[in-house]
Formats: sequence, C-alpha cells, structure tokens
Amino acid sequence: MVQARIRYEEGSYQGEVNGSKVPEGAGVFEYRGDDDDGRLCYDGEWKNKAAHGYGTMKWQNGDRYEGDWAEGLRHGKGKYTSKPTGGKYEGEYSNDLKEGKGKYNFSNGDWYEGEWKEGLRHGQGVYVWKEKNENSDEIEEIGRYEGTWLAGVKEGTAHFTYASGDVFTGPYVAGNRHGAGELVKEDGEIRTENYKEGKLVNFNITKEKDA
Repeated sequence: MVQARIRYEEGSYQGEVNGSKVPEGAGVFEYRGDDDDGRLCYDGEWKNKAAHGYGTMKWQNGDRYEGDWAEGLRHGKGKYTSKPTGGKYEGEYSNDLKEGKGKYNFSNGDWYEGEWKEGLRHGQGVYVWKEKNENSDEIEEIGRYEGTWLAGVKEGTAHFTYASGDVFTGPYVAGNRHGAGELVKEDGEIRTENYKEGKLVNFNITKEKDA
C-alpha cells in the first residue's frame, strides 16, 4: 500500500491508500471540530474510505470505542467508554448498536450482563443494583435480577435476589412485577405474593420461618 496525506471536507487522513488514492489499510483520520457526529479521531484499519477491521474512535466529548468495524459502523466485538456518564460496555455490536452478548458497567457500580438487541437489553440477562432498584417505591432494594428482557425492560418470569438473601420468583410485565409470585426468605419463611403493576397487593405465608 502507498502512504498518503489527503484533505477532505470532513477532515484530514494520513495513512495507506489504494491505487485510486482512497483510504485503505492502516491510517489515521482527524475530523474537523464541527463534525456532525462529534468525532475527533479514528486510528485503525480502513477500506474504501470507511473504518473497516480493527480500530479506535475517539469523540470530542471524551467517548472512546476500540474494536471491530465494518463499512464505517461498529460491528463485531469492542469496548466503549462513555466519558459523560462514566459507563463502560464490552461486548458485541451489529450495525453500530449493541447486539448479541455483552456487559455494561454503570458509574454507580450497577452492572448488566447478558443479551442485547438493537442497543437495548433483550433476551436473558442479569442486572445488579448497587444502590436502589426496580422502578417501584414498594420494592426499592439493592439486589440482583436474573431473567428475561424485552426491548430494554424486564418481561417474563425471573428471579430477584435481595441483599438480605431473600429470593422472589415470579412474573414481570412491562418492567414491573405483575401477578402471583413466591418469596423465599433467608429465615426459611415462604410467601405467595400478588403484585399489580409493581405494587404488592397481598401475600400469604405458606411456610413459617425456621424455629
């Protein structure tokens, strides 16, 4: 490959080019300060003037992605760090969105590991809350959700483990507990609990706590 330095409307490129003087191979592209997508610099592999292969993109806000690319889009495996939020994702991408399996660590210590689709939690996954959790005042606790997700919200039968060791198993609808579930407490007590839209309606003790 031939080395070249080329100026474009959106910035300047330095690196390998093909016979038509189009970026292909290894190179660095520095974007203009007013780039529409807020890009700062891409250092990596190219094909037909698009990020293709392995490379690192940095944005003006401090965000950073290192991983696989295809035709200018994040595609394959990679690591993304969000400077404004402090969040970090490591996993699979498809067409520039999180898709497949991956883990996202939030700046407050929460984390999610599991399946993604079109940038959202979707499929089987585990979400751990380090501070408070679950969108509902009725069950605001630190804990761990293991179950299914649908387009970013909890949906289907799942297990929720409280910090105390108590475990709730039951249905989630549109992100909230909804219907009959079972709570097995650390002290041996077992309850049948009924929820409506995330709020506990009533419960029955089916097994007394251990003596």
